[in-house]
Amino acid sequence: MSINTIEKDIISKLQASITDLKIEGFPDKPEDYKLLHPKGAILVHFQGGSYGVPEENVLLQQTVSLDFGLTLLIKGLRDKNGAYSYIDNIISALTGFTPTGCNKMYLTKVDFLAEENGLWQYAFSFTVPTENYS
Repeated sequence: MSINTIEKDIISKLQASITDLKIEGFPDKPEDYKLLHPKGAILVHFQGGSYGVPEENVLLQQTVSLDFGLTLLIKGLRDKNGAYSYIDNIISALTGFTPTGCNKMYLTKVDFLAEENGLWQYAFSFTVPTENYS
């Protein structure tokens, strides 16, 4: 289980499911990001993780919940190309998706972030359950 691999798997799944938006990893310098796509974008990033109490057999084993965030940047709110439609599409695409080396991911939260000049922003938190072995 690699955070980078999981992020790439999530991006690939979204690109296969939602073909009319720019889908990529969150930029290294968010303050410099410019939305150039005519409709919008989905940006993916690792948010953190929770590690369970280890069980020690031959190997050390821990249950891990990795949290991945998505930011939807979209021009419009209620029409068929607006935020509401894409919120449903994102949830449908990723709920139950199984990234490499993980269990089925699930949605934990969706939040409205902001609206500026008709550009709507929503944040998603998905949990990816997996195991850590040492």
